[in-house]
Amino acid sequence: MRANGEVRGIVMSEKVFELGLVMAGAVSAGAYTAGVMDFLFEALDEYEAARNSATWGGPRHAVRVPIMTGTSAGGMTSAVSALHAFHDLEHVQAGAAPPAPARNRLYSSWVSEISIERLLETTDLTGPRRANGVLSALCSDVLDEIVERAFLLDGGVRTRNWIGRGDDRNLRLPLTLTNVRGVPYSFPIFGADQPERYGMLNHADFYEFIVGPGATSLGATGLDAARLDAPEWALFKTAALATGAFPIGLRPREIHRPNSDWYRSNGCVGYEDAANQCFVNIGPDSGFVEAPYAFVSVDGGTIDNEPLELARRYLAGGTVLHNDPNGDGANKAVVLIAPFPNFVKSPPADPIIKLTHLLPLIGSALIDQARFKPDELQKAADDTVFSRFMISPTREGNGSDEAKTYPIACGAMGGFSGFLHESFRRHDYLLGRRNAQAFLRWNFALPETNPLFAGAAIDRGRWLVRDAGAQTGSIAANADRGLAPKLFAAQVKDKPSVAGFPIIPLTDRLCEPIVIGTADMPRPDLVSLDDLKPRIEGRASAVVATLVDIDLQPYMASMNAFASEALRFGGRQFGAHIATELGVAQVKKALAELQAAFA
Repeated sequence: MRANGEVRGIVMSEKVFELGLVMAGAVSAGAYTAGVMDFLFEALDEYEAARNSATWGGPRHAVRVPIMTGTSAGGMTSAVSALHAFHDLEHVQAGAAPPAPARNRLYSSWVSEISIERLLETTDLTGPRRANGVLSALCSDVLDEIVERAFLLDGGVRTRNWIGRGDDRNLRLPLTLTNVRGVPYSFPIFGADQPERYGMLNHADFYEFIVGPGATSLGATGLDAARLDAPEWALFKTAALATGAFPIGLRPREIHRPNSDWYRSNGCVGYEDAANQCFVNIGPDSGFVEAPYAFVSVDGGTIDNEPLELARRYLAGGTVLHNDPNGDGANKAVVLIAPFPNFVKSPPADPIIKLTHLLPLIGSALIDQARFKPDELQKAADDTVFSRFMISPTREGNGSDEAKTYPIACGAMGGFSGFLHESFRRHDYLLGRRNAQAFLRWNFALPETNPLFAGAAIDRGRWLVRDAGAQTGSIAANADRGLAPKLFAAQVKDKPSVAGFPIIPLTDRLCEPIVIGTADMPRPDLVSLDDLKPRIEGRASAVVATLVDIDLQPYMASMNAFASEALRFGGRQFGAHIATELGVAQVKKALAELQAAFA
């Protein structure tokens, strides 16, 4: 296709499908999300090059990604992806050595540079820094280092035609945050004679960036992809760390907005106006004026673990409420990458009501509730809705209950198990690539009657999406032609009855099966509890000692010296012992589960 849209002598306006990528919270399973993004980059790069070839016989529409967004580990992955959107990305292959770190920061950040050993260091609790007290249960220094290294990329700046919207080659990047301070809102009390107002605080927040070649601020912070050393990137780094600041586990971050006026014109709080077909923003209290506005932020997933609405509203463009979900009309879609496995059965009844037992369960319940969006996720799972899709971990496994519960090795220990060994993270990264390949090849498609495909001379024998639902194992490129075409619904809730074409067609090379061999499988047997227990104990002792000596010291000031010292000594010994035993027990349980899941 030439710039003017001329194809084989036929003049046609370029048809475009817009894609919003949403990366859910994941803790260590960010390795899976990173693998999905690795393959998506490869597929989009190859399709963009192939569709402009005169010999190409597949669909010729353009695919554009104007927005990526994420929360927690997904937010951190979207931030690294935004950097690679304007730099080369060398892809990871099963059974082969990984690229050099500067050639693939998705892999180095999530697989090779993070580890439980680094998270159990005590550098944040020694020397002058000890006076700050305990900021997190785990040491977050390694995360600061990873974010800094993410900016060390090989090669110059490149422009990808599939990034941006229209002639704009910039990328929108909102990162969700949990604003611990909160933003004040109030509403008049209906029927009250006095001017009292009902007040509340909103803690769901996000920071929005525009990344690109010479990006300027358009309601967001503009970041020039050609000047990664510019001071404006410091806020980007802080926001990336803030969205992933898992509560208690990882260090919170302080965010400084230039002023509080941002909340009056951006979509943190609002409602959908059906009459005018638009989203109406509601601003905070008129007295809320502060510049700069500073707040402490923890993990964005505490409030919003799947920021689907941020991407959906941006794709809609503010002129309509919803993107067309019908197969015959869809030209935009949100794709959610959700790494955490869905449990196939409800948790067993648990009658224990002791506080020590309930405290961690309450934390898990809050996280689970943040992920509970039945309406949004149901649309992503409905195969007659073409405006939302979802990629989640799936593998054949060994048929055990553990394998069904843990399709990824990073899914145990509340998502922290991936930090236990690099083989866990590498497997999940490769599974992300494999699942992304299957998603694009078998599921991410539209009925052939969609206007996106009109006017293109498409080889139906090669490009019709096939129904591989009853197949097991991998299918080689072009070996699917004997399968019946997969059918798609023309309208929401219609019976699937129309053959379809892929939205992001895969070249023959990218259809070659991704086989995760024995060498790339998780190795729970390589995790040494004998080596790990002293590290857990060392971290626990440093945390408890700092709590007792620094954080709790003001509360013991009124005690006599003997009582104060006795309390500190007992607290250090007992607290460190309990924390160590709990940590070791969790690791043992996770390793046993993963051993069974991947046997």
